[in-house]
Amino acid sequence: MAKARPPRRHHYIPRMILRNFTDDNGGLHFWRRAFAIGAVKVTTPDNLFVEDDLYTVVGEQGERDVSLEYGFSRLESAGAVFLSQLLGIVRAGKRPTMGDDVWEFLHHFRYYSDKRSPAWHSRFLSNDEFAAVLEEAEIRHRWTDADRDCIADPEHADRIKRNSRIVAQASGPPEELLLEMRRRGLAVYMAPQNAAFVLGDHPTAMATVGPAAEDAPDGQISFTPIASDVALGYHSQAKLVHVERLTRQQLRTMNEAMTRQSMMIAGRSRDLIASLSRIGYETPNYFTTSEYLSG
Repeated sequence: MAKARPPRRHHYIPRMILRNFTDDNGGLHFWRRAFAIGAVKVTTPDNLFVEDDLYTVVGEQGERDVSLEYGFSRLESAGAVFLSQLLGIVRAGKRPTMGDDVWEFLHHFRYYSDKRSPAWHSRFLSNDEFAAVLEEAEIRHRWTDADRDCIADPEHADRIKRNSRIVAQASGPPEELLLEMRRRGLAVYMAPQNAAFVLGDHPTAMATVGPAAEDAPDGQISFTPIASDVALGYHSQAKLVHVERLTRQQLRTMNEAMTRQSMMIAGRSRDLIASLSRIGYETPNYFTTSEYLSG
């Protein structure tokens, strides 16, 4: 039997989440900032929020290591079960109860979901940081002229930078961040009937919505849509699940916040995506911090 080829197309928004945003025909309506305002297209979850070799480490001889993509796939499989159960419970009007192991999985699942997006990739190893690392390595290892020539090659340098960013995705949450996450509970935001959340190319956004925003840093709560009718956020009380039903204006505020930080948005409604395409882009500060984890 022929050995299966390593996957080249890597979704940074899992398809099991994308399918929760499709219309009745299985279509996912989307808009990119390269499109004209209102020029919405439709496709399937296989074709959105995906990049070739996004998590592939490439060796000096062109060999490819896709271990991280396989790791994310295993995480998604467990996440699909968790999210399916959670959605069933909250859609039935009930509040889920979760054991310590489930809370711990949720913390790690949300951490990696945010960290793996291309928008978040850029926070790992900037050009200045890369130059500083090279300077330190040159002093420590007493580079030869051949070593310097190798690093001076733009293609070789780009490969090292790209591999370094990818490897950084595999590292777990810092202990201080994990402790902060453990001090938080789960907020579940429910969309009004016949209204929907949209997805952006980074899964988490921040908005000034609801009473929780009054106590949150900068007056904003964070939220991550997991289905067209449900988004997850953080609650101030550890291991407590709070379910909040949104007004249409609150949902609109959240969708505009997601759009404002995104180069691409997608959802189940062509009209909704078209209306949001008028929102301008603003790079949020939390793309280079973990600020939204305390929201």
